[in-house]
Amino acid sequence: MKPSAPGAGSATTGFCRRIVKRFFALAVVVATSGAAAADSPPFDPRPFLTPQESILGGFGSPPSPLPIRTPTGSYLKLLHPSAVAANGPDLYVADSGRRLLLRIDTVTKAITPLREITAAPGIRLETDRDGSVYLLQPNQASVERISRDGRRISLFSSEFEILQPADIAVERSQGRLWMSDRAGGVFAFHPSGRMEQSLLERNDGFPDELAGATLLAADRLGIVGIDPRCRCLIAFGPDGAYSGHFGDGELIDPVDLAIDTHGRVWVIDRGDRLLKIFVGRQRVGAIQAASLGLVEMTALTIDGFQAYISDAQGGKIAVFAVVPPRP
Repeated sequence: MKPSAPGAGSATTGFCRRIVKRFFALAVVVATSGAAAADSPPFDPRPFLTPQESILGGFGSPPSPLPIRTPTGSYLKLLHPSAVAANGPDLYVADSGRRLLLRIDTVTKAITPLREITAAPGIRLETDRDGSVYLLQPNQASVERISRDGRRISLFSSEFEILQPADIAVERSQGRLWMSDRAGGVFAFHPSGRMEQSLLERNDGFPDELAGATLLAADRLGIVGIDPRCRCLIAFGPDGAYSGHFGDGELIDPVDLAIDTHGRVWVIDRGDRLLKIFVGRQRVGAIQAASLGLVEMTALTIDGFQAYISDAQGGKIAVFAVVPPRP
């Protein structure tokens, strides 16, 4: 046997030591990652949502003030549903691929085109208790309230207060309505279209200014909004009293939110492609789009015990039953 070269043993020993150190370092990383995953909210959608159906399109139906009419026209497929809002059997969809505002009867699956819309991103929809829909288009300075059969009911605007509308929220049981602008101001409106008061002042760039919100959701207890400066959620009462913020460090690029009948806040985060659920200002769940059978989650609306999530890339709207929280 050939003798080892001088220093070969020490070199081999040093090499082995480096391998052992790397192994333990890797083990620590894996263990830490596993602990973080165990501490993170679940990705399983079953505690929160139960799949019901997917709406890909429907047969055409002429405009009518009455619900649940038998469709008589040709089939109309959804192309790029970018905003949704629901009230009872009525599901309103902004299809930017077709540049149409559509009303879908979720019972008969009849589709009624109501009017042309812009294809630009930023369209928002909201429904009221009478079945009407509010349409906010990013290239317009006002929000239009439209009846079930496509007639204009009223316009909501304020020439000197709202520079560019960003979102609208309606609390149906009390008939209250709020509008935000892209600078973060939030304003209360009368159902007739008249602005009543400013709840949160516009973002003027001062460090001591109040919180602002662009995207909004409301229930009978108050309003929750997305503050674009901190990428967090803010909560305030119907009278505009600021009650705090939450979700700091949890959101990357939030694009829509809703509040269910149990007070849980649902947020679509485009940054990490997750649907995040908050209870008592704490995140309790996060659901991946793929686990819901979706390519992407574009918009969200919750009506009663049903959630509608639009998948613009997939050209469909997924319908889910909202699972009540455990007692």
